[in-house]
Amino acid sequence: MVERKGGAIVRMLRPVRLDEPTSTSLARGGVYSTVGLVAQGLLRFATAFLVGHLAGKSVLGVVASAIATSLTLALLWPTTTGSAASKFLARARGAEEPGEARATAAHLRMRTMQTGILLGAVSVPIWVLIDAGSWPDALCVAALTIAYSGYSFTRGVQFGAGQVPRATAWDVTSVVLGLAGLVVLLLAGVRNTALVLPLVATYGLYTVAGWPYGARGRPERKLRRELDGFVALGAIGSLASTGFLQLSQVAAKLAAGDAEAGQYASAIALATPASLLAASLTLVLLPSMSEAWGRRDFAAFRARTDRATRGLAVMLVAIFGVIMVCSRLIVGLIWGEEFAGAEKLLPVLAAAVLATNLCVASVNALNSRSQRGMMVNTASSITGMLVGAVIWVVVAPHLGLAGVALGYLCGAVVIATIPITVVWRKDGHRWGMVYAKVGLGLVLAAALVVVEHVAGLPLPLDPVLALGFLAVWWVLNRAEVARLPRPSPWRGR
Repeated sequence: MVERKGGAIVRMLRPVRLDEPTSTSLARGGVYSTVGLVAQGLLRFATAFLVGHLAGKSVLGVVASAIATSLTLALLWPTTTGSAASKFLARARGAEEPGEARATAAHLRMRTMQTGILLGAVSVPIWVLIDAGSWPDALCVAALTIAYSGYSFTRGVQFGAGQVPRATAWDVTSVVLGLAGLVVLLLAGVRNTALVLPLVATYGLYTVAGWPYGARGRPERKLRRELDGFVALGAIGSLASTGFLQLSQVAAKLAAGDAEAGQYASAIALATPASLLAASLTLVLLPSMSEAWGRRDFAAFRARTDRATRGLAVMLVAIFGVIMVCSRLIVGLIWGEEFAGAEKLLPVLAAAVLATNLCVASVNALNSRSQRGMMVNTASSITGMLVGAVIWVVVAPHLGLAGVALGYLCGAVVIATIPITVVWRKDGHRWGMVYAKVGLGLVLAAALVVVEHVAGLPLPLDPVLALGFLAVWWVLNRAEVARLPRPSPWRGR
């Protein structure tokens, strides 16, 4: 056992290898990636929690908006290089082309550096305009933009290279150091945008550890065009889907000010952690689907899409349904009276985040096929973001934060519906009953939320109603629950 642990530490400290995948099953890889994303999600949640409680709602509004600005800018190209690395490195491994894998990593590495630095520079004047702040604060946002760009790329490299345990180990290590840095800054009395610097250190350390130093060569022109086309389409789609959530935070700041933006951030912090399940699945599902597509194993490709969709529907509706029903209790316990009002935003945001996560398997299925599939995802994301933006312009001035949350929900539903419908029809999946039950579950959760607020039920009743919701959901999905994977920690060793 000691030798095994020592070997794991040695592999963790060595430069990432593109030709030495670790034997990991899809289920076990999902567990590893979940652990890593939980660690990263914990860092973001802890940042919001500690800043909100120790520095106040207004400071949280500024910090959350700074993070949202950096993450949105990184979506313009660097973040999608990670998805490209995950897909094309896995495809090259499936085709047994190590030279192509090294050249692909080198090309994406160069693009990440070019765009990351450029977007870091662009973020400086953008943050000065958004926050009417100082240049030193804007430099913190620039550093976060660059660091997150590197993190997104190197995480995709490790997953595409089959180094999932290594990626997870660095996730946990960097997060521990980042949390320690955040506590130090808060105790030192820092109360401005500099509170994002622990995130800069976290993502920067991960980037250095996962950088593909051994990548070399130049892909053929056809492959270079395919890589750049994939990233370009993915960047547009990511900006309009993942970036949509970040833009809603910025919209809250611009529409209602720092304090209200802090309240919106508190609700977002509670709604998004549960989406880590779908995000972790994406990290292992996209390489797995790409390998199957590279082998022309279409039956396995279709089966993975179906299993992932059914599993996500069962688990995510249960999780987000409970969050919706217990929103009053959760906000009260975690945020307290200072953030009163967030409990009305949380059910709406939870439903929106649920919608964006239900389509994960379909989005990956389209991305794995071709650039035409990516264009479908991109078009759906742009359409959804435009729908949300129109609602923000028309409704937000009158409803405030509720209007921002409503716009995000409507846009998220559009973004999710289009890829699900396309894959459903194209591959002939039998998902009619799956989504009928999803709709029924959401109606039940929403009805319970309305009853709680209209009747003014005592907070201790929230968990009781949540248990009732879970019981009904389990009865509706007994067969699907029985099919859920139960990974063993020893599998694949």
